[in-house]
Amino acid sequence: MEIHPPHGPARSWSDVFGQLTIITAGVLIALALEGAVAWLEHRRLVREATTNLRNEMAENVREVEGLFVNIVNERRNLEHADDLAQMLLDQKKVENEKLELVFHGAELKDASRTTAEVTGAFGHMEYAEVERFAAVYGLQTAFNRAQERTNETFVTTLAGSSLLTSREKPDPGQVRQWKSQIALTLAALTVEEQIGQQLVKRYTQALEVQ
Repeated sequence: MEIHPPHGPARSWSDVFGQLTIITAGVLIALALEGAVAWLEHRRLVREATTNLRNEMAENVREVEGLFVNIVNERRNLEHADDLAQMLLDQKKVENEKLELVFHGAELKDASRTTAEVTGAFGHMEYAEVERFAAVYGLQTAFNRAQERTNETFVTTLAGSSLLTSREKPDPGQVRQWKSQIALTLAALTVEEQIGQQLVKRYTQALEVQ
């Protein structure tokens, strides 16, 4: 911003005050214009960030809802594994039995949240709006941790399935340990599903706000 004084020397106090008035008015107008431009830029930043966040949440909703279908199959397979483990303990032959243990995860995105933080968009939003987004992504983080725990227990459960194909008679202690691991995985899966349901609800509530 540059302010240039009127050309020519002031010849009276009236001229001095007149020139000061012109300069002051020019400064105020320039500051007002700069403030308006900055405000418009901040509004544009907030609109873009909000649109990206809403699109990201909508995509994450579909990802979690798709996971629920897989969880039903995973639970059924784990319960079947528990039945097979019980057959081993009962010293029954496990023949012509199929067991499929596959873990599925939801890949939830948070790039828009990170971008909004880096660009400072959150700093120009209303507090209630920032709080709403923070609540959603906070629960999303908790859901990702739940997925990690389920995956960890699932890996151990998958390793225990080797007892079914062992040429030697499985040790009952190992089989009981495997059953316990299956139970842990089922519990972790239930927790993951419950948090996922709450997450979908929170996504939906945030998306309903215009």
